[in-house]
Amino acid sequence: MKRPEPTEYPAYLKNYIDLVKSDDILKVLDEQIIKIHELISKISEEKEHYVYAPGKWTPKEVIGHIIDTERIMAYRALCFARKDKTQLPGFDENSYVANAGFNKRTLFDLAHEFALVRESNIALFKCLSESTLNEIGNSNGKDVSVRAILFMIAGHAEHHTQVIWTRYLNIPAL
Repeated sequence: MKRPEPTEYPAYLKNYIDLVKSDDILKVLDEQIIKIHELISKISEEKEHYVYAPGKWTPKEVIGHIIDTERIMAYRALCFARKDKTQLPGFDENSYVANAGFNKRTLFDLAHEFALVRESNIALFKCLSESTLNEIGNSNGKDVSVRAILFMIAGHAEHHTQVIWTRYLNIPAL
């Protein structure tokens, strides 16, 4: 699969898309399941509720945010792949995290949910044709292609896992 062109997504997604180093997006998405499990295995009980600065999320909340965002982005990709031209709304990630109760769950449970969501999305994404990947839809007032959404999903997860490695665990990101 070719990488999305800058004309296929809003500028604010560039940082996420640039974090994806391979053009084999399905492989990247699949490998991230193992990477998330490796990361979670390094988070001690003492660090599960740690925040590195006021107003920041705990590692559990960061993982939950990755899951919620992936669900929303996958829904957008599905809508656009099916040529649904409905303008989709944005979402307030802080409100989602504040109302999700991620800190009441175990890291294992969150890792399991991430894997289930990701595997379900990979099954969908594997079936998309090149022309479907080129479909453009509108979310949050911005046009974006299905292909760009797939890269954004992977880049978003990469960004947040790097944050956990470096700011919560003080370990250079893998």
